[in-house]
Amino acid sequence: MRASSVRDILLAHAIETAAPNEALPTAARCDAITQETLHAMGTPTASAPNHAQFQEFLGQRARRIIQASQLPDELRQVWKHAPGMARWVPLAVLLGALVIGFCMHRFTDPHRVDLLAPSLLGIVLWNVLVYLWMFGAWVRGLLRRTPEAARALESASGGAAATQPTAGWRGKLRARLPVPGGSGLRKLALAYERNWWQVSRRTRHAQWLMWLHVGAAFMAVGALASLWTTGLTNAYQVGWESTFLSAGQVQSVLNLMFAPVRWVTGAGAWTLAEIQALQGWVSHTAATGATLPKPVDVGVGRHWVLAYTGLLGLIVIAPRLVLALYQGVRAGWLARHMQLPLTQPYFQKLQRDLGGLAVTLHVLPYSFEINAARRDGLQHYIAAQYGAGAHLVIEPALAYGAKLPSAASVAGKGEDAAAVLLINMAATPEAEIHGELLQAARERWGSHAAVWLWTQDFAERNTGAPRRVQERRDLWSEFVRGAGLTATWVPQ
Repeated sequence: MRASSVRDILLAHAIETAAPNEALPTAARCDAITQETLHAMGTPTASAPNHAQFQEFLGQRARRIIQASQLPDELRQVWKHAPGMARWVPLAVLLGALVIGFCMHRFTDPHRVDLLAPSLLGIVLWNVLVYLWMFGAWVRGLLRRTPEAARALESASGGAAATQPTAGWRGKLRARLPVPGGSGLRKLALAYERNWWQVSRRTRHAQWLMWLHVGAAFMAVGALASLWTTGLTNAYQVGWESTFLSAGQVQSVLNLMFAPVRWVTGAGAWTLAEIQALQGWVSHTAATGATLPKPVDVGVGRHWVLAYTGLLGLIVIAPRLVLALYQGVRAGWLARHMQLPLTQPYFQKLQRDLGGLAVTLHVLPYSFEINAARRDGLQHYIAAQYGAGAHLVIEPALAYGAKLPSAASVAGKGEDAAAVLLINMAATPEAEIHGELLQAARERWGSHAAVWLWTQDFAERNTGAPRRVQERRDLWSEFVRGAGLTATWVPQ
């Protein structure tokens, strides 16, 4: 789904989940907009609407809801210019990398070509280490690849999570929003930007990698620019010196480092005699009338400048630009294929409205039984959240400390199936028991995973202690969020 459509849908979601406000359409008006959108689209081309039809329905409906809202100009600017990489960042990265690379060579002795120059070989070694780290990360990703769960969208209706101060980027975002503080519209804007930040995370990450690769390439370009511009007005001296390395060791190091250049140009390896002849430095000027050693031939300096240019070009500049191109193409693809948590009740209800599809919820209770009263409570909640067409399947309850059975993996068997792990909020979360259970659920069900917390039993036992109930809710919310999932309170 394209980024522009996703922004519309996220804003419509924030509008519909926000507290009632005279600037926002009512729930009845949103239902009417749904019917208007369905009428405008006509009958689906298939008995069951496909993914593209559902995306088109979501986009059209979202645009109609936004048009029906009387949003202030400040909030509309937040919507049109969703948070992301600032426009000045790419330019700052390029100029900064170019200046750093130029200064790294310029601040060393600019009149010499040091065969062991840290400003040149250091760039090569650092990039080689980065390539090895990237390869290791790629291999680990192949070995541990699991479906990435789409984070559930946050509601804009307020609550404790929306009013408590937040550190990090969210706190900064909250401080800069122009929407009046404390208002429902401010919470709406915050929920929209938080959801957009989560949904666009992969695209934004690819963009950052692209510019980091370009910056690394420009750092090498800056070092070469300093090397060549200095050589225009100075006759380079070539040599090396080391307290610990012998001429043979330097020969081995240089032949290894410059092997790619020799493979491309077909040049032979440097001999020990050539390296020994360059040991030490030769001066072109005499401070006294004493006889000085013969200066190094200017052609030797040109030869090594070309060698270092080829080395940085082959090892740093070309690979980094190729990686930047790959990340740029990937960022463009991700911007056109953003994923929304379509198994969330908000989208499941709309999917049912589009084609009359009914979601099947497989509820797996953990460490407590579902009696008739609890089943009725689940039925009422599902009917309110998913619509009357939703089908409830109660799986056999798991004992305390038991693992997820293989037969419980029902998510992914159909677009209308979703697995739900139901936990009693009366239990205290334990990392060794509940933590492993949540991790197993996330690994098995991926983006279809859902965690519901049954609140009725604990709330009834603590009717006179609402603060204790809220503390238990906060404890479970943080615990489930730490496992990479989102808690849903049943009943609300």
